[in-house]
Amino acid sequence: MKDIEKYINKLIAKDELWRFYKTREWITLRDQILAENHNECTVCKQKGIIKRYDTDEKGNKHLIKTVHHVQFVRNHPELALSRYYYYKGEKKENLIVVCKSCHNQLHPEKRKNFRKNDDNFMNEERW
Repeated sequence: MKDIEKYINKLIAKDELWRFYKTREWITLRDQILAENHNECTVCKQKGIIKRYDTDEKGNKHLIKTVHHVQFVRNHPELALSRYYYYKGEKKENLIVVCKSCHNQLHPEKRKNFRKNDDNFMNEERW
């Protein structure tokens, strides 16, 4: 995608950022990140827990499919397709695999209308 920042800003202006998560470029990159990390939640792993599955509302288990932007797309559209970003000269991961529960904790601003521990909450990144 040539000018990702311009494209993302247009989507944000139209309140259609969800469209980015349907692009071939994002889906391909997301699938690569998931495969490289064996669909294991990065946040859980940091706590010593290996979690590869989310559970849906019917109790069915599904491989984790969520890749989270550490540098939120709305704040840093230029990093939407970037695996890494630099902070104080240090290279850091920008795209991490997360389970539903951890993703919800990483986005407290989007949880206003949801119960505190509602793992069924979804936002535009859940594609």
